[in-house]
Amino acid sequence: MTEMKEVKAMTPKEFKAKSKPKFAANFEEYYPVNTLRKYGFERHECPICHEHYWSTATTRVKTCGDSNCEGKYKFIGTGCGIGAKGHKITIDEAWKTYEKALTSTEIPATAIKRYPVVARWRNDVDFVAAGIYCFQPYCVTGQLEPPANPLICPQFCLRFNDLDNIGISGRHFSGFIMIGLQVFNSPQKYVYFKEECVDYNLRWLTKELEIELDDITLIEDVWCGGGNLGPSIEMFVKGLEVGNMVFTQYKILDFVKGEFEPLKHQVIDVGIGLERIPWLINGTPTSYLEAFPDAVKYLQSKLGVTLESDVISKFAPYCCLLNLDECKDVNKAWADIAKECGVENREVLQKAIQPARDLYIIADHSRTMLIAIYDGALPSAVGGGANLRNIVRRMFSILSKNGWWEKLGGMDGLMELFECHKKDLEKIYGKFDEYKSFRKIIEMEYQRWCTTDIESQQKVQTLLKKKKGVLTVDDWIFAMKSYGLSPDKINEISKLPIPDNLYTKLAELEDQRVKMLPTELYETADIPETKELFYENGDLREFNSEIVSILEKVDEKGKGTGVHNLVILKESAFYPIGGGQDNDTGKIKIDGVIYDVTYVEKVGKCILHHINSDLKNWKELKGKVVTGYVDDQRRNQLRAHHTATHIIHQAAHQVLGPHVWQNGAKKTVEEAHLDITHFSSITREEENAIEKLANEMIRKSLKINKFVLSKEEAEKRYGFSLYQGGVVAGNEVRIVDISGYDTEACCGTHCDNTSQVGLIRIIKTNRISDGVVRIRFVAGDAAYKNMAMEKNLINDLCDSYSVLPEVLQPTLERIFTDYKKLTKQSSKMIGEIFNLYMRVILDEKNKMVFASIPGATQTTCVSFIPQHAPEFKKAGKSVLVLAEGMVYALVNTSDFKAEELKEILEKSKVSKRKQEKKEEGKEEKKEKSVPFRISPLKVKVKGKKPEVIEGYVEVTGSIGGNVTLVTDFLKKAGFIEFQL
Repeated sequence: MTEMKEVKAMTPKEFKAKSKPKFAANFEEYYPVNTLRKYGFERHECPICHEHYWSTATTRVKTCGDSNCEGKYKFIGTGCGIGAKGHKITIDEAWKTYEKALTSTEIPATAIKRYPVVARWRNDVDFVAAGIYCFQPYCVTGQLEPPANPLICPQFCLRFNDLDNIGISGRHFSGFIMIGLQVFNSPQKYVYFKEECVDYNLRWLTKELEIELDDITLIEDVWCGGGNLGPSIEMFVKGLEVGNMVFTQYKILDFVKGEFEPLKHQVIDVGIGLERIPWLINGTPTSYLEAFPDAVKYLQSKLGVTLESDVISKFAPYCCLLNLDECKDVNKAWADIAKECGVENREVLQKAIQPARDLYIIADHSRTMLIAIYDGALPSAVGGGANLRNIVRRMFSILSKNGWWEKLGGMDGLMELFECHKKDLEKIYGKFDEYKSFRKIIEMEYQRWCTTDIESQQKVQTLLKKKKGVLTVDDWIFAMKSYGLSPDKINEISKLPIPDNLYTKLAELEDQRVKMLPTELYETADIPETKELFYENGDLREFNSEIVSILEKVDEKGKGTGVHNLVILKESAFYPIGGGQDNDTGKIKIDGVIYDVTYVEKVGKCILHHINSDLKNWKELKGKVVTGYVDDQRRNQLRAHHTATHIIHQAAHQVLGPHVWQNGAKKTVEEAHLDITHFSSITREEENAIEKLANEMIRKSLKINKFVLSKEEAEKRYGFSLYQGGVVAGNEVRIVDISGYDTEACCGTHCDNTSQVGLIRIIKTNRISDGVVRIRFVAGDAAYKNMAMEKNLINDLCDSYSVLPEVLQPTLERIFTDYKKLTKQSSKMIGEIFNLYMRVILDEKNKMVFASIPGATQTTCVSFIPQHAPEFKKAGKSVLVLAEGMVYALVNTSDFKAEELKEILEKSKVSKRKQEKKEEGKEEKKEKSVPFRISPLKVKVKGKKPEVIEGYVEVTGSIGGNVTLVTDFLKKAGFIEFQL
């Protein structure tokens, strides 16, 4: 057998590094040199970073133009282009300049509306982090047509890997607007590529913004990701990176050898930070002033923070040197900038700019929260929601530590800040719809942030003690995730500085989350696709078909069992398990013999019918015509539950708010449940309102339309709210539309009219995780059975207590109140009885005593015996109690070796197991097993730590079935049986 040789493949980052010299050496092949030379650009090597760049200013420009090489931003205070000539622009005007330039080129682009930031059309990411995310994977691979080609879009994006830089660098955000230009070239349709792209973007810079060519540098780079590769060009103006033009041109063939070939579908992806454009043109100290004009003015007026000072003005050009994920020595960078600003040291500089930084963080985080929640996200403890919770708690912490919460006006003031953001964004995105649950979501996050304090503070103190006063970045992350605390709160408790790279590390950990694909146990690639009759005719219950293949059943590890009972048919009316819906069952007649169909699943494009018998002559059955019989009652119940799921989802959406999205669902014959995104538990009133609205939809007898559309058409017509059940593979989607009331992409079986559901009853609602609520319900016949069960239960209770239904509740409340009182009195009496037993045993002359106390349990022993430990020690006595199914003892270690008892108890358990085996089949009483344990004897002392009783141990353990064996052992060991 040939031994497999293991080789190490390159990461995308390594592949890029290896490819870069090749691209640089053959730059005329990879970069649009014709356009660059047409504009008068010449190629140079930067003396500092050694990157290759293009510039027209051969005498004036000495570096590549990157701020790290330039040493500062050179546009602050003077502006650039039209701004230097006195024409200032706003962020929405900046977008309009790009729109005007790119829609009037020889091959004009079409401006489209932004996509939601919650990437529900993808299963590999939570949020849109770049404009191209909106068109991956299907448009990029050519499987789907893009909404326009070429297209431009002011796409809002979320990135959480730069949180440490926000408020300092002048250009980093958690949520920002990326101007995207995407061009999709295919073998069938070539639009344009590198030369035209650079030409059109240079026209925008020089014609619309009137930036001088001498102020522009274009840096050669390489992009690598997703198995693809291509050259890219970064656009810099006076130290600021304006944008990046990526040309996805090659497919990587070998990550070991570094080989690649041209792609059939070549894509242009241009990304430009919109907030940077008015900053560059106007020359203001920071882009935050341009990004949040109304929001910053509002915060400044409320908080009284100075954003203009001599130190801030001097600091602004050098803030580019504090990119924390690139800066090799942050402390040195701060010290150098402090010197340039004319202040004593970095501490003084940091203190001077901290209020402005905090204000900008609040402005940034609040805008991100606004867009994310409006687009359907919720803060939570897991997934992408954890990033949102991090930033909203960071915002609350900053407001709190600076004493700004009251100045802002509390929650009312915060809501006004969100309104300011809407005002800023409406100029680009248009009016925001009403979002009735938005305030409730923020209020709930604030309440949770407030209530985590006391207990969590104690946990942080314990962690600090354990770590000897030093916390690593991983310790900070552990405290944040485990205790629900913001970094600012941990900083306040621990008095330790927040690590500079904390949020960068958090984002990296989030990026490392991988969604595992389920393992396929059966190979069906070479078997013809099964035609799905249940979609063509939902009422079909009997059908004829032909056997295509019969497979051997395998176990969980994929090992063959020798049983051939998986039948694949040419067509089938049996619905396979999928979409959260249980499979159909029924019968199948093969060669005159009727078999039970116990399970149906879909593997690849084939439907597998599991039958209850091994087909010995399976090889001879291929091509045989069979008859299938679908269980009518089961199918009707399942489709009622599936249709009810759609109805309840929409009812919850209307009652609770637009933040409600499906997070999971299960439909069985007995009942169904729907998991929805919601920020708190559902109240009884909300539950009733959802049920009432759902049943109103049933009574309206709404028609349910089921049809197939291309993904492109479906998304254009209905938007991404289609994907409630997750991503749909392929180019087509099956739409289930309840007369415009609810429209979703769904693969299950459904009724033809809402009236066929009959009735919906909500059984229970509960929070199953942070930000997710489960609604359990029944519909159709199951709902009527549930009603009958409840009616019978109420009638039985009324008969038992001889009361009418209307007085049943107060009667039961009175009975339970009396029960609690009696239980309390009983517990008190048991305690008094135990105390009497212990006093009598203490008066015994024997040193070692065991006793069988009627009604003694583990709870009563632990509750009442240890308090007498000091008296037993004083008397030098040991006591062992034979309780229900266990022993409990306080023993003097000098008189008795407790370890010897363990062996006897084990023998007693073996004896019990033998007895149970003889009586197998009889109803047996389940007893809780108590593990054998010898522990130091501790006694509770009020207001102090538990006191250890030296020389004594506490012994517990299950007694087993042979009590005589145990008592005989105790007597031999010197114990005297106590009898009252």
